[in-house]
Amino acid sequence: YEGFETIHDFRRLYCPAEILESGKFLQCNGIPSIDDGRLASRFERFVSDYGDGLDPFDVHLNMQVGSLVFPTGEPFPVTRLYNATVAEAGWQSIASGVGVDIPDGEMTHGRKITRRINVGLVGEETRRKMCRILALDYCCLNIPLPEVCRGKGAGDEEEVFCSVEPRKGEEMQYALEDFVIHPWQDAQQR
Repeated sequence: YEGFETIHDFRRLYCPAEILESGKFLQCNGIPSIDDGRLASRFERFVSDYGDGLDPFDVHLNMQVGSLVFPTGEPFPVTRLYNATVAEAGWQSIASGVGVDIPDGEMTHGRKITRRINVGLVGEETRRKMCRILALDYCCLNIPLPEVCRGKGAGDEEEVFCSVEPRKGEEMQYALEDFVIHPWQDAQQR
């Protein structure tokens, strides 16, 4: 929040001045971000400082796979999965599958708000780090890795891997088992 005193300080980085001056702030949610790279730069610093992702400080940073299994490691019964970037279509599909109609404009779940960060300005190294942190979700949820994370073939240092390792004392204090699966940080050295 460095340099942000109020929500207006944040809004001015992604919402046009004419909308802010009108006082109709909700209109900011329906238009593309005007981020000139300042928000993307803050995001890149956040990802850089975040570490290995094994100890998230906020529930929104947890991987999804852990929410899909019982503490014993057995999977929850999952009947539908959808990509959150098209959440409204996913919810509509689920609703229509059980005979429910959600009228246009009545959707209360999913991303109705445009992204604040110009994701096109996020660098490749930041994207690869995010892939390493989220590798288990990509694999277990059968989501293809973004192109930038796929590497160029066997032995490419850019490729993303996962690892099964013994739990290390306090380092993985919430692990229920003696072994844990997590992103493989140094695949080429093992």
